[in-house]
Order: sequence, then structure tokens, then C-alpha cells
Amino acid sequence: MKARSSRNISPNILQRKINKIGFVFTLPTIIFFILFVSIPVVFTVLLAFASWKGFDINQLSFIGLNNFSDVFTDRVFLKSFLNTVIFVALTTITLNFFGFIGALIIDQKVPGTRFLKNAIFLPVLLSPIIIGIMWSRMLDAFGIVNKIIQAIGLTKLPILFLGSSDFALYTIIIATLWQFTGYDMLLYYAGLQGIPNDLIEASRIDGANEFRVVTKIIIPTLSPVITITLLLNIIGGFKVFDIVYVMTAGGPNRASEVLATYLFQQAFRFNNMGFASVIALVIVSISLVVSIIRLRLTSRDL
Repeated sequence: MKARSSRNISPNILQRKINKIGFVFTLPTIIFFILFVSIPVVFTVLLAFASWKGFDINQLSFIGLNNFSDVFTDRVFLKSFLNTVIFVALTTITLNFFGFIGALIIDQKVPGTRFLKNAIFLPVLLSPIIIGIMWSRMLDAFGIVNKIIQAIGLTKLPILFLGSSDFALYTIIIATLWQFTGYDMLLYYAGLQGIPNDLIEASRIDGANEFRVVTKIIIPTLSPVITITLLLNIIGGFKVFDIVYVMTAGGPNRASEVLATYLFQQAFRFNNMGFASVIALVIVSISLVVSIIRLRLTSRDL
């Protein structure tokens, strides 16, 4: 009787039961999203139009667009924005170049490529905080890098890589490249696996050299991967914080200050929550625009 009655359930009732079960399973995710994403985003937007020191909510007062005018005329903000753009430009170009070259090398299936792939990818698994501490120790005035430079006679005095306004930002960029080249390399390597070997071999039989194979076949075929990798690097670059804060905390003299570290200082050192919220909106807006571009390009390629 039970089996017979279950077969007589209408499709609409069954679908409603399935929908209820699905809603129950997704409810924790919805609650988490509302509590830890939606509410903080809305509160950040509200704070951008308010003055608040971050303690008593009763002291919060709305001041209109004053925070925006203060931020966009602030010399340090403009400096941190320029540093962030430099960081994004140099890391994006260099990561993609070395990642692509590394993928071509490990795709050759010659002895030692597996070890090389693992060695290059290993830093990706480490925390940027650990990377920052390690590079700070290496580049210290009494670190191994300065000892090697002095030992081979390039200089008698130690080079202040992180204490010099000329070197600090670019030193952080080098540390970032060391960590994330393996990530881009793996993305390009995965893309190379989707290119038919017959296509490459046919082009070689037709007389194409390696340069033409790369420029006329591999790069055009990998254009979706190249686009996605570039956009991911741009988003990650604009949000960079931890490795910069660990290595220089934005110094010396704001030489390596980026948007995220300046936001942190305004929010938690000076308790200027409204000012910091505007900086946060700048970072989120840039990331959102790049993400929309990525989604549109991805859907078009599909």
C-alpha cells in the first residue's frame, strides 16, 4: 500500500518537497553569506558617508561626501594608489611571462621537469606571511643576500633592500614573483594539455619553427587562459596586504604603501573608519569591475 501511494504522488508535490529539502541544505550558506558578507558590505557603504571612531555606535554621524573628498585629495592615498598600480602592473606582466615560459618548459616531458614543476609550485602553498618573514630575514643588513654580495666584492656596505625608498616596493614585488610564478605556470600548463599534439606536429611538418608554433598556435589557443590569468593577477594585486605589511608595513616613508595597508592604518591605528571605508570601496569597486569583465569573457569563450 505504501509503495502504491508513493507512486500516486503528483510531480508538483514531489518537486515542492525537493525544493524544501534543497532550501534546508542551503540555509546555513545563506545565513553565513548574510552575516559575514552582505551586512559588512552594507555597513561599509554606510560608514563611507559617516564619521566614526569605531567604538560607540552612538557617536556615528553622517557627513555626506566629506570622506570621499578627503580620500581623493589625500596625498598618501594617491601615493598608495600609484604604488598599487605599479605593483599590479609589474607582477601581472612578469608573473604571466615567467608562468608561460615555465609551462612551456615543463611541458617538454624531459627528465627533471617533474622536479622543476614541484619546486616552482611549492612556494604557492606557503603563507604570504611566512614568505614575507623569510625574505625579510634574507634581505636584512646581516642576511644571507648581503653577505653573498659583500663576499664577492660588489659592495663593502650592506644594501638596505627594505629600508630604502628606492628598493622597498620592488623588493616586495620580487618576493611576490617568487611565490606566485608557480600558480600562473600551473594554469598555463593545464591549458597546454588541451592543445592537440597532432596540431602542433602538423605545423612542424609544414615547416614552422618553435617560435611560430608558440606565436601562431599555442598563444592563440591559450587566449582564454591568458585572459583569466591576467585578470586574476590584477584582482590579487589590488588586494595585496599581508606580504607588504610583514616586510615593510608600507615604509619607509610610504615608499611601499599600498591601498590595503593604508586602509589598515586608517581603520585600526587612527580609528578613522569612514576614511578607511572609502578606501575599501575603491578596492572592492576595482575588483568588482575586473570580476565582471572576467565573467563576461569566460561566458563568451564557453
